[in-house]
Amino acid sequence: MKPLRIAGALLLAAIAVTGALLIRDAHSWRSSIEQGDAMFAVSPSRAAWAPDTVLGNSAEALLGTADDVQYRRALQLYVDAAKTPDRLDTAVERQSLRAQAARALLKASRGPHASQAQTLLGVLAYGDTSGAQAAISNFSNAVRADPSNAAAKFDLELLLRLTAAHGSRSGAGPGGSFGTGGRRGAGGGVPGNGY
Repeated sequence: MKPLRIAGALLLAAIAVTGALLIRDAHSWRSSIEQGDAMFAVSPSRAAWAPDTVLGNSAEALLGTADDVQYRRALQLYVDAAKTPDRLDTAVERQSLRAQAARALLKASRGPHASQAQTLLGVLAYGDTSGAQAAISNFSNAVRADPSNAAAKFDLELLLRLTAAHGSRSGAGPGGSFGTGGRRGAGGGVPGNGY
């Protein structure tokens, strides 16, 4: 009976120590996120959200911080890409940063920050070669994910108005035919036919 009591006491002590370490790691995660957010506000590229933990990822899994950290890191890449100057000498670096940010935002768009991530993907897409249609798709996805996302609604409406204003005009198409296959902009008619 005595060895059974000793084993029980050791088990309880191990559970208590593990619980204390888990609480310590949870506090480390909370303070790490707060400190990382404070650093992000001052210097986004220097922010970090990875605390020193004793039990590895146990507290992270318990707190559910993985999605939050993933979104913050994607946002960090987005800011780095956005602040890189759009010049010929930085074109390769800028394109690489934009691609990294897009991949990270796409991963983050599968979690609780889907709407914000899709909005930023739309901004990246509009400034990229994929253009307006990809941005419209991203903004639409952002609104579907969170109908209260005012920024995504605004961006979507603005982009839809811009594409309607600059899109193909109906009227005389190529060869003088009518329909929606007209040319863009002023002077899009048949050459040589004035007023």
